[in-house]
Amino acid sequence: MIFGIDIDIANLIVQAFIGLVTLVALIVAFWQGSQSKRNREDDIKRYQPSRISAWYEGGRNRTGQPEDNRFVWQFVVLRNESESPVYGAIVTCVGISGAGPSFKGEDNRPVFPNRVCVGTLPPGAWYIWLPTEGHGMGVRTAPETAFTDANGTSWVRRGNGRLEEIPMEPASFYRLSLPLPWRGCEKLTE
Repeated sequence: MIFGIDIDIANLIVQAFIGLVTLVALIVAFWQGSQSKRNREDDIKRYQPSRISAWYEGGRNRTGQPEDNRFVWQFVVLRNESESPVYGAIVTCVGISGAGPSFKGEDNRPVFPNRVCVGTLPPGAWYIWLPTEGHGMGVRTAPETAFTDANGTSWVRRGNGRLEEIPMEPASFYRLSLPLPWRGCEKLTE
């Protein structure tokens, strides 16, 4: 007897405690392994979309700018740094600040004129001319790009740079009527 407890009962309590600690350690290890696997799968899933970007680039030669004077035309660089093209790419002018267009392209009307249906965006650097309403009254805009990756998953790169998975292909996401006026893009010469 130790402290009034039978040695067999004390050993049983110690073994039960060790078993419980072992069980908790196994559960934690399994959870960490599962979490690590989910993180790796997410990294793989986001690899190609994370390599797609778009931005305005000023100071370019404007000789190729469309002559439609209803809009202020912005030179937009589209960069696909992955090894595969993305599909169904649509670029939309969205607001960043001020009383301009919506901050999310899907919140603009389906007939919103400040949008270009690019189609396939191959690897490399490309450009388009995006119609906008300009920058009066402190309005700041940016290009938002929606596309479907080579695995068939659709994404949107918001005007603020955030990448989000979307539940449907870009034309449906923006509620656009078919057929779409696909314009393509031009190779950027640096």
